[in-house]
Amino acid sequence: MIVAPRKRATRPQAMRGHGEDAVRQRVASNGPTLDGDAPRGIELSGMKRMERLKLFPTRRQVLRFQLCLDVCRQICNVALEQRRNAWRERRLSITHKMQYKQLTELRASDPRVAAVYRELLDAALRKLDLASNAFFRRLRTGHTPGFPRFRAAKRYNTLEFPHGNRALRFSTTRSKVVISGVGSVRIRKGREVPAFGRVMIVRSPRGWYLLFECERAIEPLSPSGRSVGIDVGVATMYATSDGEFAPHAALGQKRAAALGRAQRQVARRKRGSSGRHEAVKCLARAHDALRWARRDWHHKLSRALVQSYDRMVLEKLQVSNMTRSARGTLEHPGRNVAAKAALNRKMLDAGWRQFANMVLAKAEEAGRAVVFVRAQYSSQTCAECGYVAPENRRSQASFVCSRCGHSDHADVNAAKIILKRAEVPPAGSGAELSDCVDLRSELSRARTPVAQRVA
Repeated sequence: MIVAPRKRATRPQAMRGHGEDAVRQRVASNGPTLDGDAPRGIELSGMKRMERLKLFPTRRQVLRFQLCLDVCRQICNVALEQRRNAWRERRLSITHKMQYKQLTELRASDPRVAAVYRELLDAALRKLDLASNAFFRRLRTGHTPGFPRFRAAKRYNTLEFPHGNRALRFSTTRSKVVISGVGSVRIRKGREVPAFGRVMIVRSPRGWYLLFECERAIEPLSPSGRSVGIDVGVATMYATSDGEFAPHAALGQKRAAALGRAQRQVARRKRGSSGRHEAVKCLARAHDALRWARRDWHHKLSRALVQSYDRMVLEKLQVSNMTRSARGTLEHPGRNVAAKAALNRKMLDAGWRQFANMVLAKAEEAGRAVVFVRAQYSSQTCAECGYVAPENRRSQASFVCSRCGHSDHADVNAAKIILKRAEVPPAGSGAELSDCVDLRSELSRARTPVAQRVA
């Protein structure tokens, strides 16, 4: 049976918020969003989006939120321990339905658990069940399993209402929201929130936020008849096949000094002291401000692209692989480690993946098309004749084809190649753009590598 969680202090802790970025979810598209394929017709009715509102709770309401977070986290940890011990000692699988029943018994005997809205506890157990099922699924498929973790207080920042439309209701003036178990909380009036289902309350370094999962209708923009290839980079944020450039904001580089000062303040404080606690809060707020500034910048860039083009073609980049450390091992040490680390910082500061996700989301709202194509050798391929050679890329900004003499800005040339890969896909299964004359070569990848040179 689930043991009642021990009481903990309800002192609020401001740590890095997480969860806002992971909740955006594509469920419908009026235009195609296919990885590596040319567009094809898809017609769906709507899409899900997360609407975000700022909460202004009183001190007593903050303590109520903190109590809900502590009880949900402790119930989740105890349930995980129960599952682990039952399997280790008796080879017994505990299901979420069995733990739901035990939770009902616990609520009848423990007033602290009973004070928390039931759906919050059910959602915590449900997330644990999903994590356990994913662990066993990865074991069966041979992937890295990743056993569910016990959650620390500083890393548990989200309360979930699976049926938020039953647990929450707005005041007539939309200036307050009534939350079950907490009371009437003041909110910042923003744009109108449509009908919603799932709701999350998120604790972030800069306060408390309310996230609503809503379904919005597609509002197609008038067609422009234009397609564009987009090549992202570190010197500029992106270059288009039309020859336009978006400057790099370099927000992380601009705020590095302030972040460094905040980190040094944390390092100088004694562990466990109130001064260190305040320094950690300041550092978390600085990181959170940087994160939202980058999101704002990506929102503006992606909006400009979606309003201008009917179809946008981007590279399908594996950013996690591209930003791996070059440190190596003791037996095989890496080379140019410092230079690679600086390049990794620039790539992560650019936020390519978040930018692509925002282009994708805004294209869905506007009925536009987004296509992802393979990224290999786009910087070495000539946009005029298709010749592939490392010598074509003379410098970071210069591209001169060593076969036909075509010259262009290197990023613009790569953007044109990206656009061509969506417009003229290979004809054969597994084919590549290997033939310099015919871009639709039917030769297989094994017989004709991409970098083959044709005399």
